[in-house]
Amino acid sequence: MRRDRRWSAGIPIAALAAIGVLTLPAATRSTDPAPRRHTIEIQGMKFHPEALEVRRGDTVVWINRDMVPHTATSTRKSGWDTGSLAQGDSGQYVAHHRGEDPYFCQLHPVMLGKLLVR
Repeated sequence: MRRDRRWSAGIPIAALAAIGVLTLPAATRSTDPAPRRHTIEIQGMKFHPEALEVRRGDTVVWINRDMVPHTATSTRKSGWDTGSLAQGDSGQYVAHHRGEDPYFCQLHPVMLGKLLVR
């Protein structure tokens, strides 16, 4: 009988230990890094840098350093657009969709850029 009591008394302790082990990874799991802010300068009729890797949730800011207006406009159907940016103006976009997101200037279609969203 005593052997059975010890064994049955150990079940709650073993169960609690197992629950602790199962929940430990969730409690100690690292979180995603905080969203970052990235800057792309428009200068010399180009986006600098032309390609930029960002994470979902990051903010991308375009600053127009040229004397003429520009846009940064996604080529995706559900895309985004900074609108027309005069010299010194800026526009921004928060990256939501993973994958490659090419963009261009609507006023100067030869100006191309690309966001790589991870």
